[in-house]
Amino acid sequence: MKSVLYLAAGMLVATLGLAAQDGAELRGLLNANETERNEGYFSVAQDTAIMVRPGSPLHQWLKDHSGQTVRVVIEPADTH
Repeated sequence: MKSVLYLAAGMLVATLGLAAQDGAELRGLLNANETERNEGYFSVAQDTAIMVRPGSPLHQWLKDHSGQTVRVVIEPADTH
């Protein structure tokens, strides 16, 4: 699951051109056609893609909220 979040973070930062140490936020429509949903591919807004492992809790959450506006927040983990 961490690799999916790292992948999403990389795409988000590249898409928005952000390199802030505090994190980044994106709001947009969570979208996927039926095949994409089943395979774990979702898009947020127009330029960001999220891949998740089919059958995972995150996959189910994304499937349940497809078609809704969502907020994706990427921020450094507290390592203290």
